[in-house]
Amino acid sequence: MNSKLAIIVLMISSLLTISVSGLGQTTVQQVILQDDKSGDHLTFLISTGEYKFASCKGNFSGGGVGSVSVTGCKVVLRDVSDTKRVLAEVDLCERAGKADIAFVADGIGGRTDTPALEFVISDSKTADSAFDCEPKAIEPK
Repeated sequence: MNSKLAIIVLMISSLLTISVSGLGQTTVQQVILQDDKSGDHLTFLISTGEYKFASCKGNFSGGGVGSVSVTGCKVVLRDVSDTKRVLAEVDLCERAGKADIAFVADGIGGRTDTPALEFVISDSKTADSAFDCEPKAIEPK
């Protein structure tokens, strides 16, 4: 009798664990990274790889479509070509991310001697990130 009771208790606790774990999960579809200091921001859709970037001080924006890979909590956006380099890595569990973005300015305004525009985003708290240029308050640790 004790072994049957133990099996029933294990089955019930397994079902409760499955139910509870399903309640707390949310599906992240869009990622927004906002640099802690400059306010520069990058947003992208995990499902399509479509992204937009805007620099607050550089008055520059750009976008495109990259490839997205998801491994556990880690989401990586990658778009590398002759004219741009967009690499972003976000940890959805830690809610932090970083990005390295470069656009070749060659040919902008008819000039051929302009260097690449490069930006780095470091976001220590993606929960408060927005696609705007308002600076974020950095909380002491």
